[in-house]
Amino acid sequence: MDILNIDPRVLIIQIGGFILLLWVFKRFLFGPIGQMLETRRQEIAGTYATAEQARNEMENLRRDYEKRLDTIETEAHERIQAAVKEAQTARDEIMADARARSESILQRGQDELARERDKTVAALREEVVDLVIRASSRLLDRSMDDVTHRKLIDDFISSVGKTS
Repeated sequence: MDILNIDPRVLIIQIGGFILLLWVFKRFLFGPIGQMLETRRQEIAGTYATAEQARNEMENLRRDYEKRLDTIETEAHERIQAAVKEAQTARDEIMADARARSESILQRGQDELARERDKTVAALREEVVDLVIRASSRLLDRSMDDVTHRKLIDDFISSVGKTS
């Protein structure tokens, strides 16, 4: 050790001083710094956990929102379909009512036309009877009573109406 010029007492004192310095650093420097670092690590981990939880909550809210939108869209589509069906039903009812009314009006018109035709035929028959009576009175130059003539002409017209 002489060759290196190392004094063993100085070496032991330096080793003791180094150990004492390590112990002081560990106690007063590394311990508090380690605790600060551990506290900061826990804060960062807590922040990450909070951020992850917030992200998961946001993802759940997004899914809920999408489900609600889908439900609303489906409900709106169903309401539109129901309104269309209701409108078609109303249209069919209106058309059926209009057809029934038009058929009723047509039937009344046909009934009125038949009554008018019957009245016209009866009036025409009366007129023809009167004309035939006058003509036959003039032709025969004799007069029959009016009732007999009418009966005779009615029978004639009835027989002509049956053959036609």
